[in-house]
Amino acid sequence: MPTVFAVDEYEAQEYDAVLVQENAVVCLNADPPLARVIPFQKVNHVDSDPELLLTDSEVPDSFFGGAEYGFVEVDKFERIQRHLEDIDKEQY
Repeated sequence: MPTVFAVDEYEAQEYDAVLVQENAVVCLNADPPLARVIPFQKVNHVDSDPELLLTDSEVPDSFFGGAEYGFVEVDKFERIQRHLEDIDKEQY
């Protein structure tokens, strides 16, 4: 599970997805639905399993503004699952 260490918080926070954008980090939970934006300068560190890494083309702009890269538990977000399936179909 992706974890965010922020300047203003004592403990790290876990999310289902963390999208790293140019000026902010978007933190998401699927259930219950939650979206939180943390300004990039307020983020100390993002920790996650490397297997959850998605690159910019794997995170569509329609998914909370996209990302330069992100750490996503794909099975929790149908929109990401469908997008990745579409990418796989295009590559064949």
